[in-house]
Amino acid sequence: MLTVLRVVAVVRWILLAWMVGIVVVAGGDDALRVPAAAWAAVIAVFCAAVYATWALRRRPDALLSPRYAASESMIAFALSAVDGWVFEPGHVFATSQSLATQYPLIAMVNVGFALGPILAAAIGLSIGPAEWIAVELNDFGPLEPRHVVSLAASSLFFAAAGAVFGWLGDLLRRVEAEIADRRARDEVAREMHDTVLQVFTAVERRTHDSDPELARSVRVADRELRDYLFGTSHRLDHDFEAMVRARVARAVGAADIRATVNVLADDETPRDEVQRAIVGAIGEAVSNAVKHADASTLTIFVDVTNDGAVYASVRDDGSGFEPDNVAGDGITSSIVGRLAAVGGRTEIDSAEESGTEVQLWAK
Repeated sequence: MLTVLRVVAVVRWILLAWMVGIVVVAGGDDALRVPAAAWAAVIAVFCAAVYATWALRRRPDALLSPRYAASESMIAFALSAVDGWVFEPGHVFATSQSLATQYPLIAMVNVGFALGPILAAAIGLSIGPAEWIAVELNDFGPLEPRHVVSLAASSLFFAAAGAVFGWLGDLLRRVEAEIADRRARDEVAREMHDTVLQVFTAVERRTHDSDPELARSVRVADRELRDYLFGTSHRLDHDFEAMVRARVARAVGAADIRATVNVLADDETPRDEVQRAIVGAIGEAVSNAVKHADASTLTIFVDVTNDGAVYASVRDDGSGFEPDNVAGDGITSSIVGRLAAVGGRTEIDSAEESGTEVQLWAK
C-alpha cells in the first residue's frame, strides 16, 4: 500500500506542474477571469503535495486517516467547482484543460484507501454536482441534455474510481496482514524448531513407557504447535488444505501415531464434491490405520494439478492386511464408493506386515 501512495504522491506533483502550465497559458491568452483565485488553487495543491511528501517519509499512516481523506475530498470538490469561476464564460464545456485536471481521481485513491469502497463511491458522486456549480459560476447556459449527461458521467466515473480504489485498499490490507502473520510464524518457527519442538520429541520418546499419560499430553501439544507454526490453522475454514489437515487431525485424535501431511494445492481448487470425497476418504483411511493397523507413522500426501485433478495417498507402516478379505463398509463405501460417486478411483496396496497405502484419484 505504501508503494501505491508513493506513486500517488509523484502523480500529484506532476498534476501540480500541469496546473501551473494551464494557469500560465490561460493567463497569457486572457482566458482567466479571476487570476488570483486560480493561483490560490495552485498554492492549495502545492501545500497538499508538500504535506503528502512529508507524511510519506515521517507519518505514512496519516495519509490513510479519515481527516486526510476529508481534506482531499474538499480540495477535489473545490477545484472542480471554482474551475468555472476563474475562467471566462463558456470554458466549462470547452475542449481546453480544466483547473482541476485529474486531481479528483488522485483524491479518490486516498479516500478509497482511508474510508473503503462504499464511502469513497459516495464521495465520488459529489464531483458531478461540483462541476455543476462550476457551470453556474461560469455563467454557462442553458444546459442541454448532452451537458447533463456529461455531468452525470463525471459522478459515475469518480464513484466507480472510489469504489475500485477502496476495494483495492481493503485487499492490500488483507494481503499485508497475511504476509506479516506468515513472516512472524516463520520467524518463531525457526527459533522453536531447534529448541521446544525437539524437547517435545525427546520427552515423548523417553516417557513413552514410563509415563504414557505424560507422553500423550506432550504429543498433543507437539502436534498443535506444529499445526500452528507449519500447518494451516490460520487459514480460512473452507481452504482445501485446511480441510485435509483438520480431517486428519480429527481422525488421529490422541492416538500414539505421528501423522505427516503434505498438500500441494497452489492456487488450484478442486470441485466442491471432489473436495468432500477426497477429504472424507482420507479421513476414513486414517481412521482405519489408527484403529486397526497398529502403525507408528502415517504419511498423507495430496497433489492438485493445474486442471483441478486430485491425487491423494495415505501410507502407514502398520501390520497391513489382505484387501480382498476385508469385510464391512469402511473401505467399500466410505473410500471406494465415495470416490466412485464423483467419477474417481481407488487403489489399495497392502500385505501382511508390510503396511498399507491407499491411493485416490478424482477430477
